[in-house]
Amino acid sequence: MKMLIAILALAAMAGTLRAQEARYAFAVRPHVTDKDLAASRFWTRSTIALVALDGAAKAADSFATRKNIDGGGAEYNPLARPFVHTTGVQVAAMAALLGAEIAAAYWTHRRRHDNVGHAVLLGGAAMNGLGAASSIKHRVADW
Repeated sequence: MKMLIAILALAAMAGTLRAQEARYAFAVRPHVTDKDLAASRFWTRSTIALVALDGAAKAADSFATRKNIDGGGAEYNPLARPFVHTTGVQVAAMAALLGAEIAAAYWTHRRRHDNVGHAVLLGGAAMNGLGAASSIKHRVADW
């Protein structure tokens, strides 16, 4: 989690390198303008694959967590614990988290940091994959 926050902070700082008078995208590359940034594609095959992987990891984590809680188990992640009491809140929280990760990836893409955006999506998938593995490891007996 600390790594993800550090990546987002670095991406925010890198996005502030804008030349003011000529409307260049980056001061170190004056030949790249805002029109060039608008023309680049966000939804590439790699981005679609990462979003699908992230969504699948979130679905697996939600399913395993829900099965544990319904069987009398507990959520071990203290940050997620307030959001898993009911199914509706859990689904809404996971959807909001996926939307925030896609928005962060898009924001970094607009600033020509595609690798950082991909790292955000991959980090979300990894964290939820680890959460699903933990929920399966600590599962209650009736599933």
